[in-house]
Amino acid sequence: MFFNIVKAVIPALFLSSVAQAAAQIDTTSVGAKTPLSSKSKICSVLDYGAVADNKTDIGPAILKAFSSCATSGGATIYVPPGSYSLATGVTLNKGGAYAFQIDGLITLTADGSFGGNAIVIENASDVEVFSSNGLGAINGQGYLHRISKSSQNARLFRFISSSYISIHDIILVDSPTFHLVFNSVSNLEAYQLTIRGPAIGGTDGIDLICDDNCYLHHIEVTNRDECISVKTPSNNVLIEEVYCNQSGGMSIGSLTADDVTAGEEAAVSNITMRNIYIHQCTEMLMIKTFPGGNGAVGYVKDSLFENFWAYDTTYGLDIDQYWYNHATPDTGAVALSGLTFNNWTGTVNNGAARAPIVIRGSDIVPITDITLTNFDMWTETATRY
Repeated sequence: MFFNIVKAVIPALFLSSVAQAAAQIDTTSVGAKTPLSSKSKICSVLDYGAVADNKTDIGPAILKAFSSCATSGGATIYVPPGSYSLATGVTLNKGGAYAFQIDGLITLTADGSFGGNAIVIENASDVEVFSSNGLGAINGQGYLHRISKSSQNARLFRFISSSYISIHDIILVDSPTFHLVFNSVSNLEAYQLTIRGPAIGGTDGIDLICDDNCYLHHIEVTNRDECISVKTPSNNVLIEEVYCNQSGGMSIGSLTADDVTAGEEAAVSNITMRNIYIHQCTEMLMIKTFPGGNGAVGYVKDSLFENFWAYDTTYGLDIDQYWYNHATPDTGAVALSGLTFNNWTGTVNNGAARAPIVIRGSDIVPITDITLTNFDMWTETATRY
């Protein structure tokens, strides 16, 4: 089932009835619960061996500040303004009711020992990561990794199995791989983030697995892979006011229906993306799944995607159940249903060659309950349809 929709203006195209569900976010219950005023004990990394000389490894100092000063709560790990080097990965395990204030620049070494992650917060609750001066940043120096082909392959910041967390006003630059990753989080708020990645694949801005109640907003991403990607399993997510520059665009997936390789069925539901601004990206939004399994294996359902604007993007809406040209085994698919797309406008690069709407649906598990309304797209090349 392949739809390649090439009309420039689609004021009201219904493939079925309107989806009934989307994200139901409780914005009063996202982010850190304890106010910063109650985290008044300052645990400066300078008191635990850090030196702002861009040479001394700050990793051990962050760990000491956490374990000796902040892990019991009521405290703030503080990285003062200045330039710091990070040569070893940092994992802050457990703890809660603390903050991590980064007001300086932390730069990863090209040959550091990170185990795949520069800074990890896991098994934690009620944690706030932020910059008070808007200058706090982590530079992955990924270009050195790519030049030398070193094994340094660190994600810059990662949250794992944590709840009531917030991260804001931080700058993430040139990760060797993904920039910001959330794995199995809930009651999350991420906002006022600036992410600047390289012009290559494998450098996602934000990857999200949300158990429940996640709110991401006012985020700018410039890279050449996913801007923000929602992975499985995720439920009840609101993403709004996002600016994607020259990236892969927004995405859900990739998801696989081959339960042998995946280990579990895909489960993505109640996602809302709205007020999304796309500038010269690969897609405005892509929902990408691989075929396999037996019949309907997992789902993406009950979600809303509205108020998307694009300039000179390659594709507009791209739904592909045979992602990456994987047509076999054509025995099943991730079921797509209850999806609404409303108020999309702007331009694609060459609408005659690449339609603003492409739907490559499974022949085994048909897409159902999809609604498209108010699509107003044109082409930058001025080639008529």
